Amino acid sequence: MRRLPTRLHAFYWGEGIADDVPALTYYLVLSLAPFALGLAALEALLLEDVLSALQVVDQLNRFLPEAVHSDIRRLVLGTRDDSPLLLGLALVAMLWTTSGAIGVIERCLSRILSCPRHHIVVGRLRNVVLGGLVAVAVILASLSISVVSDLGLRPRLGVTLPGASIVLFNTLGSIAVFAAIYRYAPLRRVSWRSALKGAVPAGVAIQAVPAIVGLYVSAAAGFAAVQLFVMLAIVLLGLYIVALAMLVGAGLAGTQERERAAATDAASLTRA
Repeated sequence: MRRLPTRLHAFYWGEGIADDVPALTYYLVLSLAPFALGLAALEALLLEDVLSALQVVDQLNRFLPEAVHSDIRRLVLGTRDDSPLLLGLALVAMLWTTSGAIGVIERCLSRILSCPRHHIVVGRLRNVVLGGLVAVAVILASLSISVVSDLGLRPRLGVTLPGASIVLFNTLGSIAVFAAIYRYAPLRRVSWRSALKGAVPAGVAIQAVPAIVGLYVSAAAGFAAVQLFVMLAIVLLGLYIVALAMLVGAGLAGTQERERAAATDAASLTRA
């Protein structure tokens, strides 16, 4: 326990995670609007009913202040009526900005693993694909929640699916998505075991961010004179926590994989 602060300092600052958190936060801020537009475009292409579209809206609004919820709802629902060209531009903007955020994770993992990075073109394409995976996962999670809710439509006993089950389902889905990113983002393939270990804190934290933001909103309620500043601070706080959780998870996955590889090499030398 006495060495714990030293180990935490070596992990967070020594591995360079502290330097990457602001960069990832910047990309998350930059991708807010394109991600919402891109999800709306995917929703228009993949989902046919308005109820599923509203589930997508709920997923987005969990990380945004209540004052902009109605705007996001109109944005997503209105995109269904836009032209194919606008839908295509929204998808391209979403994938491009999201790939930048995944690129920060890939850079962090590559540094920890001491492995070379992808070619600039190949790496960007891989990150675009992973960004598309994140978007599709969000929509599938929304659609699944809608389906599960329909299956549990107040059975004869009048019991519905508890909210805790939905949170657990979302958390497991988030862990799976982060594990895939940690495994496939760097040039050196990370084992599923290491990727899943790193994805656990990231997946849990991304579900806890709305609660933390909600506490911040409650504490800042009533300060109408600085409402704009408070809203901006809420968004930045939430995205900073998300970025921190994602990179801490990447650091855990990278260090776990590095230790696993070192143990394998030591065992091979002992046998030789």
